[in-house]
Amino acid sequence: MLLFKLSAFKELIQKYYSIFKVIWKDRKQLESLPRTADETEFLPAHLELCEKPVSSLPKWSARLIILFLIFTLLWAYLGKVEVVTVAHGKIIASNRSKNIQPLETAIIKNIYVKNGEKVTQNQPLIELTATGIDTDLSQSKAHLATLLLSSLRLNALLYSIEQEKLPTLTYEKNDVYSSEEVIQEQEFANSQYLAWKAEKQRLAVQIEQKQAEKKTIIDIISTLNDIKNYEKERTDDLYTLYRKKSASKHEYFQQKNKLLEIENNLITQKNRLNEIEKEIIQSIQEYQAFINSFKRDLLNDLKNTYNNLSQAELEWEKTKQRQGFMILRSPIDGVVQQLQTYTIGGVATAAQTLMIIAPEKDQLEVEATISNQDIGFIQTGQDVILKIAAFPYTRYGYITGKVKHISLDAIQDEKLGFVFSTTISMDKDYLNINDSRAYLKQGMLVSAEIKTDKRNIMDYFLSPFKTTIDESLRER
Repeated sequence: MLLFKLSAFKELIQKYYSIFKVIWKDRKQLESLPRTADETEFLPAHLELCEKPVSSLPKWSARLIILFLIFTLLWAYLGKVEVVTVAHGKIIASNRSKNIQPLETAIIKNIYVKNGEKVTQNQPLIELTATGIDTDLSQSKAHLATLLLSSLRLNALLYSIEQEKLPTLTYEKNDVYSSEEVIQEQEFANSQYLAWKAEKQRLAVQIEQKQAEKKTIIDIISTLNDIKNYEKERTDDLYTLYRKKSASKHEYFQQKNKLLEIENNLITQKNRLNEIEKEIIQSIQEYQAFINSFKRDLLNDLKNTYNNLSQAELEWEKTKQRQGFMILRSPIDGVVQQLQTYTIGGVATAAQTLMIIAPEKDQLEVEATISNQDIGFIQTGQDVILKIAAFPYTRYGYITGKVKHISLDAIQDEKLGFVFSTTISMDKDYLNINDSRAYLKQGMLVSAEIKTDKRNIMDYFLSPFKTTIDESLRER
């Protein structure tokens, strides 16, 4: 059946093809003879209708319509339109306005500025005072001064005992201790050194005395040895005489007792010599122990002083920094706005905004929010058209700029949901109005049109149809 249909279709095509060949071959013979306009008017009505040339107006109209369609298609295909994302925001200063807030709850002591006053960077604005801060500062200062003076005294003493001369404390001008305190510490160091020197001399004299006593005992022992030798010879001689009956027994025993007394005295002096030698060794040990103990005590005190000194310095700096925070200063050059307190003696709580410093002569920028649907097309460096709400752009124009920064994370907005913040730089900060410059101010509302892409016009018109067709083909 299928082959039969294909065969019939083939025969139909061949038939019309053969007819076309015959007609195309004889096409010139089928054309009418060329005639003038006068000749066609004298022809019969049906021949006049067939032979008369067609008016040129419809032809040119059709040609113009075709050209217009071709031009329209080319324009739609080649023409480009800019794709923009609209973001709304306001004008801000690049340094932004600064909130002036106390670090802790304190009492207002002085107010140095008023609303609208121009201030310079680091200029005092408000002076505060906190309970106990002066006492804490005095205590930390006194503790630090004590440790610093102790370190000076101990170092001077260590050097002085090595050189065996009075210690000298040098004064360097500072904010912690005074020259009078150095003089007092010098007197204390002198008294310590003199006490050490006196004890050292006492121990040295004690050693010298014992050494002198030792020398005396040695001399006595030497003398006793000589006497002993002499008396021993006498005793031996007397014993010889006694045996020969030339001396009495009483004389012999009397001489022998004298020799025994000398020998006993010699033994006593030798024992005393041993004792004095031990005492000398003990005195020398006491002398060295005193020297080493005094130096060791100085080193231990110095070590403890240095250990406490680092903590005291931190405490001093912390207290001094805390007192410095009691004077609120301007972080930038600007103008005082929204001053919240006017009462001397009033209480300012921690993190309470007491005033705002708006930057003066600072570069203006635009801070705008971008919806979550558009953030994927926004990049830094893209061109932006800024339309100021206070100046209709149809009359006063607009300002150009560029995307400077895009936030890395979304921000929760009560009305818009999750949005992204972007910062846009401005090529100028004024508009020309009536031959004069109207400078923009912080807080003015702005509509920012960010140029994200370009697309051809045909795609722009066909995009809704594509979306509709694509979505309709997927709907259930």
